[in-house]
Amino acid sequence: MLRSAPTLGMGLALGGRPAFEPEALALFARMSVQPDTRRKGLINTLIAGLKQAGVWSRLDAFYMLAAHDAQAARLNWVADAYNLTAVNNPSFEVDRGYTGNGINAYLDTGFNPATAGGKFSLNDAHLGVWCLTDASEDKNDIGNLNARIFARNSGGAISGRMNDNAAPSVAPVVTTAIGHTLLSRENSAGYRIDKDGVARTTAANPSSSISSGNFWILGANGGTQSARQLAMAHFGRHLITSVELHALTEAYLAAP
Repeated sequence: MLRSAPTLGMGLALGGRPAFEPEALALFARMSVQPDTRRKGLINTLIAGLKQAGVWSRLDAFYMLAAHDAQAARLNWVADAYNLTAVNNPSFEVDRGYTGNGINAYLDTGFNPATAGGKFSLNDAHLGVWCLTDASEDKNDIGNLNARIFARNSGGAISGRMNDNAAPSVAPVVTTAIGHTLLSRENSAGYRIDKDGVARTTAANPSSSISSGNFWILGANGGTQSARQLAMAHFGRHLITSVELHALTEAYLAAP
């Protein structure tokens, strides 16, 4: 998965010593198997970029499933909370992420948006996933009953819910599930649907309620489970744009 991106790497402080973000150092300390120097630099670059873009402060959780090790892939980069628990043995592949079985395998975030008191709230919220495999099927990739994403449903469109109880009023057709899919709500009137950093439509679905139930990845708590392979997932407050988040993640995934 990791390919050439020669411009990425560690920022260097005076004397050639690596200057790591404190959030990156805290993340490394939680990894059972340490990443090599190159990967540490890529992680640091991604975190620094998310902070600079104003995305990091809006996240409850950010999971880079395309990691060097299965335990590292289950860590929430934002904080030592809501780390993932694998249920029914979803398959892990180095540098690509976790794959569901379409039946009962998923990753439990431990984050219940109705009780967590997090940044994700009724009218200020987002969910996002990055798929590496395509399938046109009515299977959830992330979320719970009233907040979830179908990266590509059986009709070939992005679907799901964002704190409401119906499919989006407008579901943009996509040629593949592969890539970055995001739903983001900034008010009670509706929410935006993005694909690969581009706003595709605004669904005129009024918010109704936040479902009580942990968010799942590779499925939705109260819904179906996906058989797709996921490289990244995230949730938190509304994102004004997903351009920077998409670009930074794309660069990380493309790096050697």
